[in-house]
Amino acid sequence: MLFFTSACLAQEDYFVFKVSGEPMLNNSTLIKRGTVFMKPNMMNIKEQDTVFLINQLGELFELNVPNTYSIKSIENFRKKSNRSSLSIGYFSYVWKQFSNQKEIRQRPGVVYREDRTIKLSEPMDSIRFNVPAIEFSWKNNTDASRVYFHLQDLDNNHISKIGTDTSSIILYRDNVLLQSGRSYKWAVTAQAFPDFGKLDFNSFELLTKKEYEKLKTEMKTLEKALLVLGFSEEDIKTAICLDYKFCEG
Repeated sequence: MLFFTSACLAQEDYFVFKVSGEPMLNNSTLIKRGTVFMKPNMMNIKEQDTVFLINQLGELFELNVPNTYSIKSIENFRKKSNRSSLSIGYFSYVWKQFSNQKEIRQRPGVVYREDRTIKLSEPMDSIRFNVPAIEFSWKNNTDASRVYFHLQDLDNNHISKIGTDTSSIILYRDNVLLQSGRSYKWAVTAQAFPDFGKLDFNSFELLTKKEYEKLKTEMKTLEKALLVLGFSEEDIKTAICLDYKFCEG
């Protein structure tokens, strides 16, 4: 009978949470947020470089001394101030998101190519916010001078359509097209009447003031836990927007 300790079964992959400077992986690949660090890779840190790594347990590691690091050495750079259950839970959640993305990229037969003729830019997919107006923007890679913006209210499935010759459009929370407390998805096409079943949409949730304040209070508690770890308020707000899709302003 074989017995395995939790240490043996633990996931050894680390993911990059935050980067400053231009650290490299194996002296060849620029490290960025979400980069996976695993055997047998080496991480090259130079002057002015800093890398924060996270593991499956929600632990945080900081590398800021010029050197070449192996995965075995990372354990020596654990941030001991990361003791809050909120920050640990957050980093564990982010690690899982990065791990899921890695798994999708590695699936057999998955071919990555940009198959959109019009690429949606802002707002990001699945965002949640409370704002009086939203600017939607996209990149038009087609020959069409006029494109069509489609907005679907997910509460009643009604789709509004606007033709435009620009690469952005601003809609206001006027209780007509946009209403607080509702969820929407949007797309832009070169055709006035596309097959909506084949479109790639971005979604968003327009929070009520009450929903926004509740989430803001929850995020403020997390912000305090992350401030203790040395992150700036700006870095924290950016990370929460990227990871929890809760964005202010």
